[in-house]
Amino acid sequence: MSNLMVFLIFAIVNFALITMAFRFFGKRGIQANIVLSVIAANLQVNKGVLFDFGVFQLEATLGNVMFAGIFLATDLLNEKYGYKEARNAVHISIFANLSFVLIMFISTLFRGMEYSRDFNQALDLFFSINGGTLKAVLVGNAVYFISQSFDVFIYARIRNWNSSTKTLWLRNNGSTLASQLVDTVLVTIGFALVGIFPMDIAGSIIITTLVVKYIAAILDTPFLYLMNLVKSGDREGEAVFSS
Repeated sequence: MSNLMVFLIFAIVNFALITMAFRFFGKRGIQANIVLSVIAANLQVNKGVLFDFGVFQLEATLGNVMFAGIFLATDLLNEKYGYKEARNAVHISIFANLSFVLIMFISTLFRGMEYSRDFNQALDLFFSINGGTLKAVLVGNAVYFISQSFDVFIYARIRNWNSSTKTLWLRNNGSTLASQLVDTVLVTIGFALVGIFPMDIAGSIIITTLVVKYIAAILDTPFLYLMNLVKSGDREGEAVFSS
C-alpha cells in the first residue's frame, strides 16, 4: 500500500475518531483528543515520508494528519463552545505534552536490564537529552502555541463576522489555511536549526508539507459539517450550529 493511500485512510480515520469523541463525550472528548493528537504528532514528526503522485513526489514529515486533526478539533470547540474554550484546550494540550515528555525523559535516566535493551535504546532515541522527540517537542510546542492561538483567533473573528452554517467552510478553511502556513514555516525552520533535518531541504519541506496539510484541511471540512448533525455527548453541546 502506497504512502498516499495510507495518508488518505489515516486522515479519514483520524477525523472520524474526532467525530466519535464529540458524539460520545462532547467537549471533554474533543479536549482529550487534542491532547492525544499533540503527543502523537510530536512523536510522528521525526519520521520522513515520501508521497508519490505519479508525475511528481512530495517529501514531508509524518504528523501532518494529526496536526490537521488538532486544527479541526479546536475549530469545533470554537464553533460550539466559544473562543475561550478553544484557547484553553491549546494550553491544556501543551501542558500535557510537556508533562509527558518530562516523565519519559526521567525514565531514560534509569539503568535498564539487559533483556530490555531494545526498549531502552528506543526510549533513549526518542526521549534522552539528545533524542529527536525532546527537540521536536520543545520547538513544536512553541510553534504550536503561536499557530494555534492564531487559528482560534482568526476563526473567532470570522465567526463574529458571519456565524451562519453556510459559511462554516470559510471559517474552517480560512483559519486553518492561514495558521498552517505560519505553523509550517516556523516549525520547519525550527527543526532545521536544532538538527532534526538538514537546513538545505527546509524550503522543499515547507512547500511539500503545506500541500499535504492543505489536502488534509480540505478533507476535514465534511467532518465539521457532519458534526453539525451529530448530537454531542454533553448538555453544553446539544445546541446545533448557528444558522
